[in-house]
Amino acid sequence: MPKFSALKQGYCLLILVVVLLSYVLSAAGCGLRAPLGDWKDAGPEAGVKSDTRIVAKNGEGVGFVPSHPSFITAQELHSYLSFPKEKNYELNGQIISAVVPHHLVAGRLIAGVMRELAVQDPALLVIVGPNHANKGGRIITGYNAWQTPYGMVAVDQDAVSCLLKTGTAVINEEILASEHSIGALVPFVRYFLPQAKIVPVILHHGVSLAEVKRLLQVLKPYLDHDAVLISSVDFSHYLTRSEAQAKDQETLRYMQNFDYLTLMRLGNDYLDSPVALVAAFLRAQNKGISDFTILENTNSGLLLQNDFIETTSYFTLVFTEEAK
Repeated sequence: MPKFSALKQGYCLLILVVVLLSYVLSAAGCGLRAPLGDWKDAGPEAGVKSDTRIVAKNGEGVGFVPSHPSFITAQELHSYLSFPKEKNYELNGQIISAVVPHHLVAGRLIAGVMRELAVQDPALLVIVGPNHANKGGRIITGYNAWQTPYGMVAVDQDAVSCLLKTGTAVINEEILASEHSIGALVPFVRYFLPQAKIVPVILHHGVSLAEVKRLLQVLKPYLDHDAVLISSVDFSHYLTRSEAQAKDQETLRYMQNFDYLTLMRLGNDYLDSPVALVAAFLRAQNKGISDFTILENTNSGLLLQNDFIETTSYFTLVFTEEAK
C-alpha cells in the first residue's frame, strides 16, 4: 500500500506540473496558433506588423505579403502639413505627370503637389524614383503595401504583375522597403488620396532612355485610366545656395528643351536621378504635351534659412492636359 500511495501521489504531482506548465506557456503566448485557413479570426500580435492579403480578380486569396514600415510618424507628417498654403496654382486641366522631391526638408512642397492631385483624385499613382543604393536589378518594383500614420497604401497588383511578366522589372521588397524616394511620398499619398493605389518603381543609376520608354509603354494601359505618373527627384546636392541656384537654372533650360540626352548625362550636382526625371517628361510628350508649369523651385538653404550648409535643391512641376 505505501508503494501504491507514493505512486499515486507522484502521478498527481505530474499532472499538476503539466497543467501549470500549459498555463504558463499559454500566458507567455506560446500556445497553439490559429491555423492558416482561419486568418480572418486571428488578429495581429502586439509589436508585429500586420499583413496584407493579395486577392485575385476571382476573389480568391493568393497569398500574404508583409507591408513596408512607415517612413515618418504622424507628428512628423503633421509638421509638413501645418505650413499655410502660400500659393494658389492656376492649372489648366488634369495633371498627367509631375516632378516632386523626396527630401523631407521639402515636405511642404510635396504636400503642395498632393493638394492639387486631391482635387483631381486619381485612382492610381505610378511613382518612379532613384534606387539610391544602386543595388539589385536595374528596375525594381514590388507587391507589398506601405504603412503610413493614416493607414495602408495598397499597390496595384495587376500593374506590378505586368511589369514582372514582361521582364520590364524585377521584384525586390527588401531594397524597395528602404528606398526613401518611394517611402517619403507614400504618407502624403495616404493623407491626400486615401483611396489611391500606387505602383512603386525604382531605377538603377545606369538605366537607359530606351528602358524608360519601354517601362512607360508597358504601363500605358494603366496610365491611360485615371492615373498620374510622379517622378520622385531631388535636384542639386552638396552645393552652396548660390551654386545650387545656378545649376538649377542650367537644368531648367535642358528641361524646357526636353533635352533628354543632356539631362541623362548630368551628375549629382544637378540632380539625383536624371532617368527618373525623364519618365515624367516622356509621359507628357507621349500625350502631346510640350510644356510644364513650375509650382516651386527652392533649396534646403532657403527653407532652413541657413546659407552655410551644403544644400539640396527642389523643383515641383506638373504637366497638364485640358479636359476633352
